[in-house]
Amino acid sequence: MENNYALTLSDNGCKNCYKCIRNCPVKAIYFNKNLTEISSTRCIACGKCFNICPQKNKNMPNGLTRISDFIDNNRKMIASIDPTFVAYFGDNYKKLLTALRLLGFHYIGETAVAIDALNQHYEKIYLNDSKKHYITSACPTANLLIQKYYPELNEYMIPILSPMMVHGKLLKEKYGNESKVVFIGPCIAAKIECSDSLLDDMPLIDGVLSFQEVEDWIKTKNIAINELEDGFFDEEGSKDAKAFPLEGFPITQEKLPSDKNMIKVSGLENVKEILHSLMKDEVDPSYIEMNYCLNGCINGPVFHNFKKSLYSRKKLVQQYKEISGKIDKIESTHSTTEFDREFVNKKVENAKPNIAELRKILKEMGKFKTSDELNCGTCGYDTCRDKAIAVYNHMDKTEMCLPYIRNKSETISSLIFEHSPNHIFLVNRDLKIISINPAAVGHLYLDKQFDGDLHLSTILDFSDYMKVFETKKSICGKIVRLEEQNLTVIQNLLYIEEQDTVLAILNDITKEEQKEMELMEVKKNTADMLQKVITKQMMVVQEICSVLGETTAETKVALTKFLDVTLEKSGDR
Repeated sequence: MENNYALTLSDNGCKNCYKCIRNCPVKAIYFNKNLTEISSTRCIACGKCFNICPQKNKNMPNGLTRISDFIDNNRKMIASIDPTFVAYFGDNYKKLLTALRLLGFHYIGETAVAIDALNQHYEKIYLNDSKKHYITSACPTANLLIQKYYPELNEYMIPILSPMMVHGKLLKEKYGNESKVVFIGPCIAAKIECSDSLLDDMPLIDGVLSFQEVEDWIKTKNIAINELEDGFFDEEGSKDAKAFPLEGFPITQEKLPSDKNMIKVSGLENVKEILHSLMKDEVDPSYIEMNYCLNGCINGPVFHNFKKSLYSRKKLVQQYKEISGKIDKIESTHSTTEFDREFVNKKVENAKPNIAELRKILKEMGKFKTSDELNCGTCGYDTCRDKAIAVYNHMDKTEMCLPYIRNKSETISSLIFEHSPNHIFLVNRDLKIISINPAAVGHLYLDKQFDGDLHLSTILDFSDYMKVFETKKSICGKIVRLEEQNLTVIQNLLYIEEQDTVLAILNDITKEEQKEMELMEVKKNTADMLQKVITKQMMVVQEICSVLGETTAETKVALTKFLDVTLEKSGDR
């Protein structure tokens, strides 16, 4: 991922829930080695994944280190604050200005100042009336969406810098290029716009912080914002400009050429709808103000799940406009060309698989025929074929398909259940068998097809089953003899709490037991035979010993007699 990218991921926080992939509006998130990655070429920094991640695994890069270095090096620090800050900080919005000065900012300006300058230049451009349509370029996310996914509409984009960049330019002109301008607002995409600016020799914006980041910064510095005095702006925008987050550029229908309509659109679906219509040339000549966030910047990413409702936030900004707006209009002294920018073609190209390749991927997803393509959208893609194209482009995986996973799971479970040699059946608390596999039907003397109404007592002793229901504890590995069926089984009774049922898995060990008995019989016969051999050998030995004893005695008698005779003869001499 590029170092200057707006969103980053925690190293090990991802739990593979796929929520960000399903909800990314441009499918810029993919899996790489079981971890989510964000494609910088596809992402439009809308912040959807940032807000929707249950693990909070998506993080905005914290530019605070860079900004703190500026402060530590005694650089001239200037803050440009979006008018929506009053909605975020509520009653403390004026105290925030004091807190910023304590943090190290020397000057504080309101981004609304840029709205006054830009508004006049917008009027000059569309009054020139050289194009069929004009699309405002104030929203960085909408700008990225068009450049990457509707680049054919770049010609209608008004080629002027965003309010943030214009204010940065004005502040640098006023306080010097050596000064460091930090934008503070509700927008994540502003971080991308800033990072692009930092590539220039003289960047207009030197850092971007969200309201949340500023709030956290204040807390880490142990600044009690509630106890501070109200602060002040060094420069403020006009009354109309302050309402920009609610209403956009303060341009009315009567200011437009007679053949142009004013269209204000916000929210992803509404934005996509009008962009599609523009691509089809279905829209009458119009001035189109486009905000990606529904209801505008007042509903930006940092306001997701915010403690204040949208209505409350709008009310705060409207009150702020009336109370703080001292000037109705500020005339700009800058020429139009000073705020020029260029919209380039950043079109995201998807490789297109041929028919054979597409069918192969669809088959891998379990889509063998057209009726299998449910187009349910659970994966985040509108159609199964769109998903297959994403798989072809390595932006998704075949297994991330709920019907596919469910079917595969059911198929595997069904195969195991249907073809397992073990006797498997499910029993409810009434001891009725509610499901049974063929092996059990065939071996438990059930010669008729299971009809779903069979009591366990008709085929087996149910005492162990009752014990499991009473104790809610499984019984595993018990060897049981089923006399009626002439079977010996290893009985596993598993209690399933969610369904209050017992799953019985009986492993037939009858043949193994028979073989063991036969082996024991062979061993017994062999032992008997050996005992007989030993006995016989002992008898032989005894007989031999007996014979040897008689022979020895006879020999002794003969030799004794011979000796006596010999001695007698010697005496006579």
